[in-house]
Amino acid sequence: MKLCGLIFLLAFTVRFINLLFLDLNIDTYLIEDQKFYWDWSLKGAYLPWNELSSLLLTERMPGAFLFYGFLQWLTANNLFFVLILQALLDSFTCVIIFLCAGLMNKKYELFTGMFAIFSPLMIIISSQILSDTLFLFLFTFSLFFLLKYWRSSNSKKYIYLAGLFLGLSTFTRAATFPLIFISLPIIFLIVKKSGNNYIKCFSTLSIFLLMALAPISNRVFENIIEYDTYSLTSQGGSHIAYWMVPGVLAVSKDMDRKSAVNLVNMEIDKLGGETGKPFKDSKKRINASINILKQENIYNITYSWFRSSIINVISSPILIDYRVRSLSHPSFVKEGNITKWIETLFSNKKYFPYLIVLLLSFTGSLFCIYSILMGFYIFTKSNLFISFLSISIIMYFSLITGPTVSPKYCMPYLPILLYLQGMSISRFILFIKNRYYS
Repeated sequence: MKLCGLIFLLAFTVRFINLLFLDLNIDTYLIEDQKFYWDWSLKGAYLPWNELSSLLLTERMPGAFLFYGFLQWLTANNLFFVLILQALLDSFTCVIIFLCAGLMNKKYELFTGMFAIFSPLMIIISSQILSDTLFLFLFTFSLFFLLKYWRSSNSKKYIYLAGLFLGLSTFTRAATFPLIFISLPIIFLIVKKSGNNYIKCFSTLSIFLLMALAPISNRVFENIIEYDTYSLTSQGGSHIAYWMVPGVLAVSKDMDRKSAVNLVNMEIDKLGGETGKPFKDSKKRINASINILKQENIYNITYSWFRSSIINVISSPILIDYRVRSLSHPSFVKEGNITKWIETLFSNKKYFPYLIVLLLSFTGSLFCIYSILMGFYIFTKSNLFISFLSISIIMYFSLITGPTVSPKYCMPYLPILLYLQGMSISRFILFIKNRYYS
C-alpha cells in the first residue's frame, strides 16, 4: 500500500511540474478538439440545461463532457485547476497499472509502475482537454477487475465490476461498445476455467452484460426510439470517410488528405448528398467509403492499417506536446506521404528545430521497439492465454482506429505496452547482474 502511495505522489509531482511549464491561456492553449471539449462542457452538453442541439449531441458520448463540466463547475472554469484535477486522476491510473502488473507478475510491477509514472504520452495527454485520460482510467480499471477475478477465481463481484467499468468506458468513448459483446466468449472461458457449471457461467455472463450496458442504456434506447439505430454515435461515418479512407489513399495513390476528402465528398454526392439527419448521413459516409475502398486491393488496405498501427506505437508522444507542435513543421496529415514529409523537414531550414526534436525522440522510439518485441517474447513464454488476450486488445483498437496516425491512438492499450516494457527492462537488468556477478 505504501508503494501505491509513493507511485501516486511521484506521478502527480511529474504531472504538476509539467503543468507549471505550460502557458495555459484558454484562448491560445486550447486548439482543435480541446477547444471543442471545453466549449461543449461550458454549454452544459448532455445536461438538462444544455445549449446545444440534440442532433449535434449524437456525435459523441456524454462521459468526458460531464466530467469536464463538473470540473469547470468545481474550479470556476479555471483551466489550470481543471488540469490539476485531471492530473490527480491520471496519477491514480498509474497506480492501477502498477496493480495490474502485480496481478500478472510481481517481478514486473515496479518497473511497469515507473514506466507509467514517466510515460510521456500519459503526461502530455493529461495536460490536454480530451477524453483520453478519463477513458484510460476507466478502461484500465476494467482490466484490473478482470485480472483480479482471474487471480481470485470465485469472487464474481470482480467480473461484474469489470463489466461496469467497461460500460463506463463506453459511456466516455463509443470505441469499446463492440468490445462488450466480443468479450463475452472470453469472460465465459475465464468463468468456466474457475470450475463453474454452465448455469453459473451463463448467469455470471448475463450480469456482466447487464452491468456493461447499464451506463449506456439511456443512449441506446434514445437512439433506437429517436433515430431507429443501434449505433451509439453518429461519428463513425465521419471517422471512416475523413480519416480511414485518406489513410488508405495516401498509400495506394500517394494522395494528400485534401484531395482524398474531396473524393469522398464527391462519392457522397453521387449517393444523394447529406440530409442533415446525423445517423443517415453517417451511414451514407460509410457507404461512400466502402465504394471507394472496394476499388483498392487488399494489400494496400492491410498495409496502410498495419503501417499506421506500428507508427502509432513507436512514434514519440513528445511530437503531440503543445510546445513541440508550436514549432514550425509540415503537417503529416495533410502531406499523407511519410517520405515526402521527411524530405520537406530536411529541405526547409525553418523546420530544423522540429527536426532536432524528432531525431532526439527517435532514440526513445528505438527503445520502444526493442522493449515491446522483447516483452512479447517473454510474455508469450510465461503466460500464453493472457498474452493472447493482450494481443487481441491491441489488434482490436488498431483495427477500429484504422490508418490514422497519432501516438495518442495507442492510449487504450498503453497499460499493455508499459507492462511489456517493464518486463523487458527487468529481464535486461537481471541479465546484466548475472553477467556481472558470474
